[in-house]
Amino acid sequence: MKQWNRWNPSSYGWADEAREYEQLLHQSQPLPASDWTHERKVKMLSQMVDYYATHQQADGAIIDPYSQAERYYSTPSYALAAAVLVSSGREDLIDSAASALTHSIELLVSERTPDQHPDFFIVMIMGAYHILKEKMPAQAKRWRQALATIEPEQTYLFTMSKMKNPNRMINWNAIMLSGEVIRQAEGIASKDTTWIDDYLQKYHLPRFTSLGLYEDGPLDRPNSPFAYDIATRYHLGVMMLSGYAGTTATALQSQLQHGAISSLLTLSPLGELPPRGRSAQHQWNEAAAAFVFTMQAQQAYVDGALQWAGAFRRAADKTWAAIEKWQTSEGYVQIVRNHFPAEQRHGYEVYSNHTTYNLWTAAALAYTLWYEQPQEITPYPIPAELGSRTLQADGWFETVFSSVPDQQIVIHTALNDPYMIPGIARIQRAGLHANLATSSPGHRDQGFTEFNAGDIFPLIHMPAWQTADNVWHHLAEGIPTAIPFDRDAGVDPSDGGGSYRIEQSSTTADHNHLVIRWQGPLQGVNHVVATYEQSPGHIVVTYEVVANEEAEHDPSTEQIKQIGAWIPLFLSDGQALSTIKTERIDRQSLIARAEQSINERDTADKVGASSATMTEQEQVEVITVTYRDQYIRIVPRTPQATITFPNEANEVASRNGLLRGARIEATGSRISFELFL
Repeated sequence: MKQWNRWNPSSYGWADEAREYEQLLHQSQPLPASDWTHERKVKMLSQMVDYYATHQQADGAIIDPYSQAERYYSTPSYALAAAVLVSSGREDLIDSAASALTHSIELLVSERTPDQHPDFFIVMIMGAYHILKEKMPAQAKRWRQALATIEPEQTYLFTMSKMKNPNRMINWNAIMLSGEVIRQAEGIASKDTTWIDDYLQKYHLPRFTSLGLYEDGPLDRPNSPFAYDIATRYHLGVMMLSGYAGTTATALQSQLQHGAISSLLTLSPLGELPPRGRSAQHQWNEAAAAFVFTMQAQQAYVDGALQWAGAFRRAADKTWAAIEKWQTSEGYVQIVRNHFPAEQRHGYEVYSNHTTYNLWTAAALAYTLWYEQPQEITPYPIPAELGSRTLQADGWFETVFSSVPDQQIVIHTALNDPYMIPGIARIQRAGLHANLATSSPGHRDQGFTEFNAGDIFPLIHMPAWQTADNVWHHLAEGIPTAIPFDRDAGVDPSDGGGSYRIEQSSTTADHNHLVIRWQGPLQGVNHVVATYEQSPGHIVVTYEVVANEEAEHDPSTEQIKQIGAWIPLFLSDGQALSTIKTERIDRQSLIARAEQSINERDTADKVGASSATMTEQEQVEVITVTYRDQYIRIVPRTPQATITFPNEANEVASRNGLLRGARIEATGSRISFELFL
């Protein structure tokens, strides 16, 4: 059996972490056969395509039912998805797929693409063409003639000829290149890859971090959304499978393999990608990941690394499942993970379109099915299910991951980013609804994101403190920066003088201890220390604030009156409301309720152990959030702590719906609370 070695130990930033997971993987047992069969995936894709077939016009265009117009790259996405279904036996879709393909080609070559998005067309056009050409040879001849007229520097938008700016060679350019490689492979364009090599070498390889993550946005100020990291790597993966063998092929393949491992290591137990940056919580994130994981599973299988293959296979299945949860009976999916009506655009970006992003999701899943091989790969546990680890993202991703078996918290760390505010952004546990413990925070600046309801407020799990003037401050209120916030660009983590560092990190098989220190300039304090103790079903968070030096040297100066902990509580997904209640419960009752938890988590011994350290009081105040027949509890551990619900956080807009903010308050400079999941 071959040694599967998909990372370079001298260049991959998480080589040690990957090796530790590999050791656990070798000791693990195979999981039951997956119920995510090829047939089930085809059925899911068919439901999506069949819905949008009813919105196809006579000329082949797909019309968005909400804007009553053809939007972005909906039609070529439909053409690809329908063509893949044709290859799976849906001959009834051949005319529909061909009509969409003809229309898409006409739009591209005549430079009339909707919403000026030509760069996205070619990769889906060429996929559909490759499948349909043998079935419709006469039509294929006309398609080929039209596709031969493309002049990349003229036809597409994000090229140096048009932009004349290296900072604009972002994901659009990489997506276009992937389609152009297929056009070369089909013999429609020149086989010379020099111009493609040049773009990749100058503008795309430099964007990869040591983790194989792609930093999108301006080259000098990347905004580094995880969504466009995975989307770009997906398209570059299609390019490699289409036969790209230019001068950057070896380096690019190495980065893609590193990135796939990084995505595997950070995938949540519910199969969701990290929620950083624009387009987070959009279903196409997981669709792109399904492709990445599936291709890695197949490569590992061919190389004889059956356990790695099984882990990637399970990761792919989890991403399919994460999308399926949001598929409606009509066939389409809620493109953002909430149940607000599509016309209300809650959690959408300004560029999000219901039809486009449904069909982009369908196209990515279609490419996954097209390249999927028939091997029966036995599933193995993914990292989120096996062992404990802390991972610190590099570059400008500003994210820390802390996990124990079947549970993960995601912490954003930038003090100066008003869009991606610092604190625990997501808590997910296997068996719990993704929204329950919150999967998406609020914002100080909403950036590209639109909301139908709720206030814009920086609500996240974070420390707060009250200064002598009775004003409450918090970690996400921001620090002055030399460069004003620009939603199109990233925020330099060093701008403004703030910083963070991991002071302590240790793990056992089922426990994770993590200490993060944030350094000012912060209002009234010098620095903040957050300690996160995590075990399955249980999280303890402790915040400590250290006053400014003036207060440290002058005891008469009372800088900190109270300390607090902001807690985001899930309120509504646009369809279902949660119930949020506080009550005083004696210790024994709390333990008994935990034992009978409807979440069926074995936390009773942890409750008993932690309750003894809370206070000598007979009773403790508890927040209980119940949502879709599941609940979590938040319990203060600091003596005499009180729970308040400040008006400014009564209804806070989040991608997943609405949040309500609670603040636990206590005297002193240290506060602690725990969550039972």
